Amino acid sequence: MRTLVIHQAQANVVHLTDGDEDHGDVMTYEGDVTGPDGLEGVIVGLVNSARRHGDTHWDRIGMAAFRFGGDDSLSTTGVLRYEAQQSQSHAGARHLSAVVGGTGQFIGARGQLESVRNADGSFTHTFTLI
Repeated sequence: MRTLVIHQAQANVVHLTDGDEDHGDVMTYEGDVTGPDGLEGVIVGLVNSARRHGDTHWDRIGMAAFRFGGDDSLSTTGVLRYEAQQSQSHAGARHLSAVVGGTGQFIGARGQLESVRNADGSFTHTFTLI
């Protein structure tokens, strides 16, 4: 297994729908990422509100692509839990996603991504690749 830890600066988030946290709401985001040995790139993602569990939380479908220099990228997807009435996750929130592929040095990548939101709005992303 290979572990890769990436830091994401606070993202630029755009709500494509009204942002009232209704079923079907969509938001996109992008932010700069850095990693070990001078690794730099960008994350671009899409989150769609899919199912509300009463007043407690939403299940949201998330997809993200991490694009590093040249042809190197990692793609992820998963069901993410967000607290009700929150358009973004709170500090300390942990999300797990599947790594479903990659290109360049990550060709054929599989594994898991753990994303944790930091207090300053940035994220720490930990890839475990098999």
